Amino acid sequence: MIYADSSGLLRSALYEKLLEDLKNGKLEPGRLISIKKLADELGTSKTPLREALLQMQVEGFVTILPQRGVVINALTHEEKRDIFEVCGGLEYQAVISAFPHLTEAHVVEMEMYNEQIMVSSQGARYEDCNAINTNFHNAYLKACPNDYLVYLLNMNRTRLFVFTERDWGKKFREANYNEHKVIIDMVRAGDAKKLAEYIRDVHWAYSWDQ
Repeated sequence: MIYADSSGLLRSALYEKLLEDLKNGKLEPGRLISIKKLADELGTSKTPLREALLQMQVEGFVTILPQRGVVINALTHEEKRDIFEVCGGLEYQAVISAFPHLTEAHVVEMEMYNEQIMVSSQGARYEDCNAINTNFHNAYLKACPNDYLVYLLNMNRTRLFVFTERDWGKKFREANYNEHKVIIDMVRAGDAKKLAEYIRDVHWAYSWDQ
């Protein structure tokens, strides 16, 4: 899709386009890209593109190199571990904040998305499986009254899942499904602290690429 300045493109639209290109592999980690070339490909000027890239740099997706271009950042194993720990802590607090506002409707929505994880085909695209998993978590995170907390969590989740593909084979889907069932049962049991600790210490325990 080609964007043009005359269409009134906002920085947020360019940001979303670049993020989508990261997710689908069009922009590969470690690649050095000319900002002018990227602007030409998107059909926009360098100014709004640079603004979008500055936002992505703040969030850790890219590094802007003056007079050279922009590098798509990759994640080391150590950085992945750090992000897992950060996400666990953020979701712990988000769950504590959201818990008083959770209703049976939230739980039913969680169950719906969890079942979708298991019925997804063995060859389902990574993006589709990850979207279902994200929807499961958002089903209860949307009850959190602290929007900035949820923003920070989702920003780190996005960075993690954009740069780290996981094999959503049967074994991993079953493990994820079973942990989600525990989360659902804990919501119904009414113990916010126990639920938050499980999500932080078990569900967000670092296990990828080990």
